[in-house]
Amino acid sequence: MGIFDSMLVKYGAVTVGYAIVGLPVFGPGSEDYIKNMGSDTSALMGDYIRNASMLTNLSKAVGRLVVSYKEVQQLAGFTSLVYEMEEVLKDLSNNTYKRVMVAEGKRDKDEFD
Repeated sequence: MGIFDSMLVKYGAVTVGYAIVGLPVFGPGSEDYIKNMGSDTSALMGDYIRNASMLTNLSKAVGRLVVSYKEVQQLAGFTSLVYEMEEVLKDLSNNTYKRVMVAEGKRDKDEFD
């Protein structure tokens, strides 16, 4: 899953960005766009490069947001562990600590019959 996510961020975002940027030139309505730009190819290339840069950065940012769920889950796990540790330390200082996992794991013979 990690390999797929990293490939999505690296290559998928750039591909989507360039596909969107290429729509005015290669998509429907391209004749109107080229008529408006005239015969000035440097203006056409400048427009393409400016839009490509902006859309590529935007698509990379969206890709990073998609992948950031792992970091949020990891942070939630660490927060839970810190909370549990604080609870155990509080119980130890009050002399009320009870080992939950061992207490739940013990069962009487009668329960299995």
